[in-house]
Amino acid sequence: MAENPWVPTPKRSSSQHDLWFPEPSEALTRAPTWLRRIGKTADGQAVTLGMVLEEEPASRREDRIGDHRQALEAMIELSEVVLGSTPIGAPARGSVGFNLLMFAGELASVLAFGELGSTSIDLPLRRACLESIAVATLNAAGCLVGGEWVRPQDAGR
Repeated sequence: MAENPWVPTPKRSSSQHDLWFPEPSEALTRAPTWLRRIGKTADGQAVTLGMVLEEEPASRREDRIGDHRQALEAMIELSEVVLGSTPIGAPARGSVGFNLLMFAGELASVLAFGELGSTSIDLPLRRACLESIAVATLNAAGCLVGGEWVRPQDAGR
């Protein structure tokens, strides 16, 4: 099987899943992405954190959730720079806001009551994850307010 040039090559490798990070020049438009390895190639298939937790041993769940949270924290820092350096409605804010919201949502979904992540981590990490999700959601809202992605007829509501 040939490697897919459209799927990013992971930066680090461990077991069958890798968390890929965009190059700094792409950080405003691309989010970190979990990849499922395909054989021994550098090729991969994009998957969610929930899929990673389902497919890997339970002993790895806390590490994977911690990796996701660290990436989310880096995205939060980037969003704070964007919020502090661009005006409301700037195009850069839209992609940062959407990416931040979706990546935080992945973490929130695995921590929901009854999900794999809800019982796989200790209380301090769970609390830290929930705090990161809250900050990411607030920053995403700040990024998404007043942009061109809001339909003109809805802008005044």
